[in-house]
Amino acid sequence: MNGRPAPAPDDADSIHPITMTVGDFSFRARSQCVAFWRRYERDAEKLVVTTANPGAMCARGLSHWEQEFDRTLSGVDRATVRDGRLTLTGPGADLTFEPAPPAAPEPITGRWRLHVMHGVSPPAGAEPIEITIGGGQIEANACVFAGWRYRLDGTLMEITPQTEPVCQRGTTGWEKRFGGFMAGVNRATIVQNGALILDSALEQVEFRRVP
Repeated sequence: MNGRPAPAPDDADSIHPITMTVGDFSFRARSQCVAFWRRYERDAEKLVVTTANPGAMCARGLSHWEQEFDRTLSGVDRATVRDGRLTLTGPGADLTFEPAPPAAPEPITGRWRLHVMHGVSPPAGAEPIEITIGGGQIEANACVFAGWRYRLDGTLMEITPQTEPVCQRGTTGWEKRFGGFMAGVNRATIVQNGALILDSALEQVEFRRVP
C-alpha cells in the first residue's frame, strides 16, 4: 500500500491481513472483523468508486494501517491486472493485491422463511415471505419479486436484482421494505442455532430453514 509492504501481524493483535473480494460492482475488504465496502463502476481500466457504509465491526478502533487502507481505497480511479496481481491506483493512492484462495462459502442453499426483519416480526396476518437459495439465484415465494442473482465468497455476498417481477400486483409495505433490504445485502451467515442472517449496511434479517 502506497509503496510499503503489508506489515506482519504483531503480538499486540493490532495488525491483521487485509483480504478483498472483487465482485461485479463492489469491493468487499476485511481486516479481522473490520469490513470495508465500496461500490464501483468500471470502464476498461478506469474506475469510479463510491463510498458505502461498512459492515458490522468488532469492538475496537481501526489501526493506522486500516485507516490508511480505508482512505486509499476511496481514492483509487484505475484498475489493472498484470502477472496475476490486481493494482488499484489514483492520485496519491496505490494498492497491490496478490491472489488469495477463495473462502469456503456459507452453506446457505435451501428454503428459508423470514422470521425477523431488523428486530421486527412480520405483521399479523401477513403472508409469510420465503426465499429459496441455490445455483447462484435467490427466488421469493411472492410474485412481486423477480428474484436476485448472487455471488458468495465465504460470508461476503454481492446481490444483483433481476429486472422485472413476474406479476403486476402492487407490493405491501412489508414486501416493499423487504425488497429494498434485499437490494443491499452484503453478508450471509449461518449462526449457531441454524438460522440464516442476511446483513445490509443498515439492516439485518433473520430467516429460519423450512423443512
